[in-house]
Amino acid sequence: MSDELKKDFYKNVYKIALPVTLQSLIMSLLTLTDQLMVGQLGDVAIASVGMATKIYGVISVVLAGLAAGVSIYAAQFWGKQDRKSISQLLGIGLLAGFALSFLFTLLVFFEPQLCLSLFTTDERILGEGYIFLQIISLSYVPTMLTMMYSAILRSTTHVKLPMFVSLFTVGLNIVLNYLLIFGNWGFPELGLKGSAIATLIARVVECALIIGAVYKFRLPGSVDFGSLFGISRPLLKKFIQTTYPIILTEFIWVMGETVYAMIYSRMGTSEMTAMTITFPLQGICIGLLSGLASAGGVMVGNKLGAGEEETAMQYAKRFIALGISVSLAVGLVIAVASPWYVSFFNISGEAHRLGIYLVWVFAAFLWVKVGNMIMAGGILNSGGDSKFVFAMESAATWLIGVPSGLLLSFVFKQPVYLVYLVLSLEEVVRLGIGLARIRSRKWIKNLVSDIAA
Repeated sequence: MSDELKKDFYKNVYKIALPVTLQSLIMSLLTLTDQLMVGQLGDVAIASVGMATKIYGVISVVLAGLAAGVSIYAAQFWGKQDRKSISQLLGIGLLAGFALSFLFTLLVFFEPQLCLSLFTTDERILGEGYIFLQIISLSYVPTMLTMMYSAILRSTTHVKLPMFVSLFTVGLNIVLNYLLIFGNWGFPELGLKGSAIATLIARVVECALIIGAVYKFRLPGSVDFGSLFGISRPLLKKFIQTTYPIILTEFIWVMGETVYAMIYSRMGTSEMTAMTITFPLQGICIGLLSGLASAGGVMVGNKLGAGEEETAMQYAKRFIALGISVSLAVGLVIAVASPWYVSFFNISGEAHRLGIYLVWVFAAFLWVKVGNMIMAGGILNSGGDSKFVFAMESAATWLIGVPSGLLLSFVFKQPVYLVYLVLSLEEVVRLGIGLARIRSRKWIKNLVSDIAA
């Protein structure tokens, strides 16, 4: 890579990755704040929120897959400066996203205890946790709207607006948590229910601010109703061909994560509590490095859309090396700080001990997870290689991860941290396959060369 190209690369990484990283970190800190405040209510409350978060994860990753499809095409269309097609992409995302999020809201709102029973048989959790899940379900549609508009903004390099909006809504959520969980400043003391209400309000406000700002400042996506839903058939056809494997990949992945959560929860409340307190930390770490994956998808996609395939390949290699290097350093810091982190939670001694071991395992595999996130979620998908990503992800999860977890936990009765370690080995398999695919160059495709607005 020439000096001029390196300068352009790091300039755009800074421009795109930093705001996305800050936004992801902000949202992860929101989750951490929720966990810390709810953590003062005891093990049952922590486990309840953890399971409710897993259920929310099912719809959120499916929507994330849809948003990823929007991002892939928006990035390439932005490379050829085709704004009309970008507006049509947003229309596709909104139609499909509303159908998915609204149906899921109905299911979870009216059958919250049924959804929780998939994860646990603990009557205390079923009795106390359902109200949190029921209230949170009302935020699914606003969250979908935020995701779709943010996908368009990021792919067109307008990344600062989502960051600033997230910063404001996180502050709002923290204040509302303080007021509604503990009943401060004359507000009612609602406990777990108060945390759910605070999160719902924050997500609705976030959605309103994002959409309002898009139209006020005439950013990409600020189009009239007719232009938004005047979708061309060639674009719709190619979008479906590329995006359905991404959605399937996300769905298969979250189903695997759901099975893992069921395994942990049925090992005992202490085990599930220990695992739950690692989720915010995992979110923060992945959020810290998610900006690189997003920047990789946008920058590589822009170059592919502009027909600069060799530059796209050079960008891909540099993103992978940068992500792995940074995540190795972050993992070392996490491992050292793990006792300090776990001590923030008001949990039993057994859950505290297990929590430290689980954080160590996560720290050891962080660089592998980040490498996979950049390759699969950013680079390979930016070239429309979604079918290969689906095959790679689903095979690793269901042929390696799930069978190993079931055997170790229910047959061989191993401790939760050892089960988590073996499950993480599937990430190593993904990394090897992904690197081979990058080197093959078969993922490099211009998806929009034959689509004109």
